[in-house]
Amino acid sequence: MKPILVLGTTPYAAVFVDSFEACQGVRFDGCVENLDRARCAERILHLPIHWFEDIDPMKDSHLLACALGTTRRADWIAQMEERGFGFATLVHPSSVVSARTEMAAGVSVDMGAVIAGFSTIDAHVRIGRRTSIGHHTMIGACSTIHPGSIISGNCRIGRQVTIGTGAVVIDGIEIGDGAVIAAGAVVNRPVAPRSMVAGNPAGEKQVDYGPR
Repeated sequence: MKPILVLGTTPYAAVFVDSFEACQGVRFDGCVENLDRARCAERILHLPIHWFEDIDPMKDSHLLACALGTTRRADWIAQMEERGFGFATLVHPSSVVSARTEMAAGVSVDMGAVIAGFSTIDAHVRIGRRTSIGHHTMIGACSTIHPGSIISGNCRIGRQVTIGTGAVVIDGIEIGDGAVIAAGAVVNRPVAPRSMVAGNPAGEKQVDYGPR
């Protein structure tokens, strides 16, 4: 695999590097900032911080990985794809992913996760520690599955969905684009797009997250 540059300089960027540098053949060469150029004078772990406009010469020699948790990371990812960068798919060596499950570019599967067969994980999905994803489940692009979540089989998870820590999604549930599942929620019925659910069983309210 080509060396990797990590999009994002939040404290989690160091956690991301610490986790995935355990993957065989993975080498991180730096982090990338797009808001505050002064951050480029700092380092994250042993890695330099690059300004995003300065890394164009690396587009053929490096891949990118995104350490940002917000679903709005999609805008920056799209911008970097337009600049010609490709994205790495990372699976921690302690995780188990069926060979019959498809994962697109930019997916990251953190330690201890289990993903059953015949599922489809779309681009730039982040899957946290010790999550469980059942068979024949589809997860849309730029969704974030936080640690300890359980998604049962035959589920349909939309784009830019956030599933909170320890949430449980019962078999066969559909969750619409942009929905938020609160930590610890138990979801036993469909969730409308751009809605938030919490509790056991999860209730629902409409929320506004800005432009679609």
